[in-house]
Amino acid sequence: MTVRIYGFNWETYTQRVMPAFKLWLTQKDESQIYTLYTQTRCFREEHFLPPAMQPLRTWSRAQTFVQQLPQGPQTQREYALLCSAETFTDLSDSYVHKHPPQLYQNIDALRAVWGAIVAEYCLSCFLIPHTDAQIEISSPQNKLEETEASRSEIISLLESAGLHELAREIQDQSLDEDWSADEQEDEEEEAALAMHGIELGRHPATLHLRGWLATISVRAMALFELLACGRRCLPFGYRAGEPYEDFVGYLTPDEVWQFSRCLRLTQAPDAHKVEADYAVFHQAQSFKMIDEILPSHAENLLTIIHQAAQHGLGLLCSS
Repeated sequence: MTVRIYGFNWETYTQRVMPAFKLWLTQKDESQIYTLYTQTRCFREEHFLPPAMQPLRTWSRAQTFVQQLPQGPQTQREYALLCSAETFTDLSDSYVHKHPPQLYQNIDALRAVWGAIVAEYCLSCFLIPHTDAQIEISSPQNKLEETEASRSEIISLLESAGLHELAREIQDQSLDEDWSADEQEDEEEEAALAMHGIELGRHPATLHLRGWLATISVRAMALFELLACGRRCLPFGYRAGEPYEDFVGYLTPDEVWQFSRCLRLTQAPDAHKVEADYAVFHQAQSFKMIDEILPSHAENLLTIIHQAAQHGLGLLCSS
């Protein structure tokens, strides 16, 4: 499972998304939540299911589930706490509160509705500048040199034949094509990042990052646990690897600001040291624990934390 981090629009979440869920759960008023849900990718994907499969749609199953929820004074208070973003956040640290507000039944459809709406309305994605390694992967040097050599040969042949104007036109056209290709590549990459968030690697990478943060600041480590390690409960739970159900944790804008302050003087480990550290870990007689390996995605984490803090956003993690 790949861990990804997104900017989290906390204002939209607290003022639009969770109030709509509160109306739905406490008053059975689904008008607002349905309006939000119909604009999601999940709704569009399931819109083309054949009539025989309509009862299997996420919305149909969630609707049935909510209609069957018990309605009493105690459960009403529980639903209200569950749908108050600020209050729920205060109670969501599973290391401190053993019984945060929750629905005890199987709520996968409701969780998917929540995740689809959050993904549609609350994600703010950041673009991280290329590293040298990324540039090398996306544009191999050998291929570039071969292309330039071929163009140079053609232009030289045309000039030797006295066709100087044609050679100049081909040279100008080549420059325009290079520029257009670069622009198209940048646009495609931006679209991919906007859809997939900022990658922190596969699941063991969270252990590397948590251990590294622990050497810098205990608070930074704890905030990372709330974000990416399952320490924070979510209103409708979490299920790894399932579309729209795989959000594992979040941080509020205030928590992101604290996180950024903890790491304001921190620099990511050198790539060569990371590789060497990983090699030592795999040696037969190494006494290193996996939590002690230097992280390879620290630069991504630092970048998105500082950018989110600068823009007053929270952070949301999926895995």
